[in-house]
Amino acid sequence: MSNNVTIGKGKLAGKGVYAARDFEKGELVVPYNLKELTQEEFDALPDGEWEWTHTFYGKIYHFPEPERYVNHDDNPSTYPKPGVGDVALRPIKKGEAITINDKIELQRELDTFLEAYEEAANSRDFSSVAPFIADDATFWFTNGVFNGKPEIQKAFEDTWQNIQDESYTISNVRWVTANYWASACTYTFKSDGMVDGKRQVYEGHGTNVVKRIAGRWRIVHEHLSSIGNQ
Repeated sequence: MSNNVTIGKGKLAGKGVYAARDFEKGELVVPYNLKELTQEEFDALPDGEWEWTHTFYGKIYHFPEPERYVNHDDNPSTYPKPGVGDVALRPIKKGEAITINDKIELQRELDTFLEAYEEAANSRDFSSVAPFIADDATFWFTNGVFNGKPEIQKAFEDTWQNIQDESYTISNVRWVTANYWASACTYTFKSDGMVDGKRQVYEGHGTNVVKRIAGRWRIVHEHLSSIGNQ
């Protein structure tokens, strides 16, 4: 652990992180040394250790000490800089608690999940899409209702066969509820591809409900409704 911070009393398993020296605004206080876990490694974690994991871009990361013990505060002393660490928002004095607004971290989890899901959908390979979907999910597409991953896989693959050279995009995302275990968002989707040799553009509204299952966010319900085509 760095000599720049110490671990003391706090709210995360009774622990928190404190400055061992003064920091200037913009200075890196707690660098990230995160370990990416496979699903098998996550499943093998000791009881309770899953609490120290987060998922970004659909991948699971394990937070070691001292990163895991940085407490939440509505008026935090640092902000989480992706891929770097917790950076001072203002001058921090020796002995002061190192805190973040953990809502920012959760928001990044959700936003990067949706970005990675969009990328997987454009891969036109269901093995890339499958990790983002719960086994018992229900999808309401514009052409029917599909229950469970096998039905959903067939719906994806039928769509890919019907629409060639497709670009699928998600925009105007609004997370209507967000917490560590379950979240929901609305968005606009656009499918732009070739159908029977002619360019076809489908646009509509989408709603996704996601749950944290076995360390990852997974879609338990998706509802796509068309607003017309061109």
